[in-house]
Amino acid sequence: MVLAPAALCFALAGCGGVGVSGAATAVGSQLTIYSSLPLQGPSGAISQQIVNGEKLALADVGGRVGSFKVSYVSEDDSNPKSGQWTPGLTASNAKTAADDTTTIAYLGDYSSAATAVSLPLINAAGILQVSPASPYVGLTSSRDAGQDEPERFYPTGRRTFGRLQPGDPAQATAQVKLMAQLGVRRVYVLNDQDPFEVPLAQIVAGDAERSGIAVAGDDGLDVSGGTMFTGEVEKISKSGAQAVFFAGGTEAGTVALWRELHSADPSLLLLGSSTMASSSFTSQLGAAGASTYITTPVLAVSLYPPPAARVLDDYRRVFGGEAGGYALYGYEAMSVVLDSIATAGSHGNDRQSVIDRFFAVRNRNSVLGRYSIEADGETTLGRYGVERVVNGQPAFYRSINVG
Repeated sequence: MVLAPAALCFALAGCGGVGVSGAATAVGSQLTIYSSLPLQGPSGAISQQIVNGEKLALADVGGRVGSFKVSYVSEDDSNPKSGQWTPGLTASNAKTAADDTTTIAYLGDYSSAATAVSLPLINAAGILQVSPASPYVGLTSSRDAGQDEPERFYPTGRRTFGRLQPGDPAQATAQVKLMAQLGVRRVYVLNDQDPFEVPLAQIVAGDAERSGIAVAGDDGLDVSGGTMFTGEVEKISKSGAQAVFFAGGTEAGTVALWRELHSADPSLLLLGSSTMASSSFTSQLGAAGASTYITTPVLAVSLYPPPAARVLDDYRRVFGGEAGGYALYGYEAMSVVLDSIATAGSHGNDRQSVIDRFFAVRNRNSVLGRYSIEADGETTLGRYGVERVVNGQPAFYRSINVG
């Protein structure tokens, strides 16, 4: 049941309710849940929604699960100067959580690359890790993944990680279904050579071909050091492709590529991965925005189950701002951990027992929808979103069933 706003404010303030800073030191009935996200920079606003969602979920149980008091520690893994997450800070956050004997779960990280840093440390400590994002396929599966993946992320040999955002295979399904809906018969696939993005491009290319969509080309392109792609654009134009799918980040080079592609062929559809679903990217696209479609795990608020509206209403009253799907991902990440502690009963302070209860989640009704956690840590959430660009801003366009 969702607490009244007054009760939420009281709990979040820590007045006998939820602790939100400082690791607890007592052992036994005291538990701590850590969160690590980039709270500054381009992902700062999204991360803050996730953190606030986590706080709301903990406040809903009054900071207690049975006989256990649960504290919450929110850590920032972004560089104060650049605003970007940094491996050193991520590792430091994970080590802090791993070294705290009261830690029962770790919520994070946001990017797949950050999770690749934290997961071995958290796994070595035998702690449950739940990410609201991190879709990289190699974190859970060997399909199109890097060498020794996913095994290299699990030094204990046991799975301790699960994610709520559907992974790369689900996003690839959404992209290929979108192509079919848009009448695409020939696509050119690009990636930015980031090892955490390349597999998505490979899966999309394979799925497209199996669906009867011809792949006109499949290239890796360094967009970090340049802003002119005349040769690549000419090659794509001559390929007869009706669409380009790009898996990568939102550097200045990506913006330049988008603009050049649109200038060369205004009818070319420009399809982007979820890492590109940000206003900092779409606001720079100009006329190319009209041809842009970006897949995202975040749906329109109206498409979530009724309890989501109540959570978002509480969010608005407590934090004084609007929120959407990212807050719900944070809320559910905390909620499923708290329920795993609860269903472990008297063993709720035993790390392995809580891990076992998390992996036993089946047909769970949540603010995100009904889902189960599979043996490899994947969620069965079955819908992905698509955004268009309206007045320079990403706007929800439609949902696609990927289940």
